[in-house]
Amino acid sequence: MKIRLSALVSACALAYPFVPAQADDAQLGHVVVTATRQPISADEALASVDVIERDEIARAGHSGLLGLLASRPGVQMARNGGPGSSGSVFIRGANSGHTLLLVDGVRIGSATSGSPVLETIPLEVIERIEILRGPASALYGADALGGVIQVFTRKGREGFQPSARVGVGSDGAREASATLAGGDERLRYSVTAGHERSDGFNARPDSQTEQDHDDDGFREDYLSASVALDLGGNDELGASVLYSDMRNWFDAAEPFDSYLDKRAESYGLHLRKQHTAEWTSTLRFGHSVDALENQSAATTESRFDTTQRQLSWQHDVALGGGSLMAAYEFLQQRVQTTSDYEKTRRHINAFLLGWGGEFDRHHVQLNARHDRNSQFGSKTTGSAAYGYRLTPEWRAHASIGTAFKAPTFNDLYFPIECYGAWGCFGGNPDLEPEEALNREVGVAWERNGVSVDLTYFNNRIKNLIDWSSGIATNVGRADIQGVEASLSALLGDYRLRASVDLLDAKDEDTGDQLGRRARVGGALAVERVAGAWTWGVEWNGQGRRYDRVPNAASGRMSGYGLVDAYVHYALARDWSVELRANNLLDKDYELAKGFGTQGTNAFVALRYAMH
Repeated sequence: MKIRLSALVSACALAYPFVPAQADDAQLGHVVVTATRQPISADEALASVDVIERDEIARAGHSGLLGLLASRPGVQMARNGGPGSSGSVFIRGANSGHTLLLVDGVRIGSATSGSPVLETIPLEVIERIEILRGPASALYGADALGGVIQVFTRKGREGFQPSARVGVGSDGAREASATLAGGDERLRYSVTAGHERSDGFNARPDSQTEQDHDDDGFREDYLSASVALDLGGNDELGASVLYSDMRNWFDAAEPFDSYLDKRAESYGLHLRKQHTAEWTSTLRFGHSVDALENQSAATTESRFDTTQRQLSWQHDVALGGGSLMAAYEFLQQRVQTTSDYEKTRRHINAFLLGWGGEFDRHHVQLNARHDRNSQFGSKTTGSAAYGYRLTPEWRAHASIGTAFKAPTFNDLYFPIECYGAWGCFGGNPDLEPEEALNREVGVAWERNGVSVDLTYFNNRIKNLIDWSSGIATNVGRADIQGVEASLSALLGDYRLRASVDLLDAKDEDTGDQLGRRARVGGALAVERVAGAWTWGVEWNGQGRRYDRVPNAASGRMSGYGLVDAYVHYALARDWSVELRANNLLDKDYELAKGFGTQGTNAFVALRYAMH
């Protein structure tokens, strides 16, 4: 297996903690909200959570959100072509539809396919990303069966901070964006707008159809804005907007240049009120759109649009030596398609409670949630986590929780069509939700800016919705277990990040490995700041995988290891040049069977950012 040597090197690094020359690694001081729906320190979270800040996003210069996520512990990625093409993430081996995507607290994604369209969110609008690994339905309800990815868009701060970025790269890639941000003690604002485009490359190199032997690129226009008004004390009124309009071209064995139009919209409004020193409430309203138009041929068009409206009222109260969270949520989902669905809308009412407290060396987190879905009735989920600080450096944690995934509108209502001897194909309105029971245990070691985490997890999923018979049915079962190990540290001028993932994600009935999920994965990144120069080298690899279940030799994909690098040079106080080169060794690899990937490619940009 190609990954084996590098995985062993990373594992050895994790096995022998060390003390750095400097002890102020910013990676260890994060405040996160996704893990409990309340602000807590990341090193106190009993759930497995990873944070990517704006500085790291800008330094690394990744070309897309999918590529950035794929370098984090517990996350694997697949994509049907190059940047802009449809992609999926698998958190801890769960299906791509088992990941809930939030943008500034607002749900965004498709209620027909059931998967978030991550490729539509440009990196230039992102302030911070929080990745919660493991089921979180007790906090967020349906869809968070594998994990949660929450994107926070850029916010303003006191002063005036304009910035701009322009760049060009391989395969005709070009990009331009600008940000205006600032504020004073009462009002803060941020506005970012940009355009990206790439001519792409041939995404189906092995196709026997001549029409498929062209380049498949994309273009995207986007806008993000936020405003926050301080109402005095800790009271705040705020709003945020994200709009992305993307088109990516693909091969469909047609003389027509087939394309997908993807539009993502997210609108959020919140009011935070501190009633007493112990009690704060937050009222949120969200509206999101996920629109997809598939123009596969000149006369063949299909459309799948999802609109979600969300209202939540959350109360945070200091109680019993800890913090109590009580909330009500309302969610309405509506779909519009070119197909004739029996039903096109549903609504969910939910009530949730959570409590967390730390006493001496003990840390407890309890959560429960009850969802009432207009389609299939009620579902109650819960989780319990316990942590114990063994020494000032060592702490252990364990948790157990239940989760569920609601059937999509495609699962339930896709019109049944029959094709003679080929059988029938369509949805099933009698489907039940997919259900999961997750258990995990882990240890963490922290000292002088070095952090090491080791976690074992087991997630058993039943009632998996299976389409192999042509009609959607609740017949699938999966047993997913694995080990995650990660390290982050600052050694003088060097930053180090390493991770190793060992995963066994299998179909419980057949023993086959779930599609596009590798048994072994890992990442290693080293960065150094030296005066005006910042440079970094990254390695990211996955072991062999099968494209789908049932596993077959024809669907096997070999393991791979990719080396990327980036260099930043500060021309002046506010000006810098950025260069990123990917796949330096020009590896030939696959993320999805039959789809090509980029060879060696590079992107160079000029950035202005007022300090």
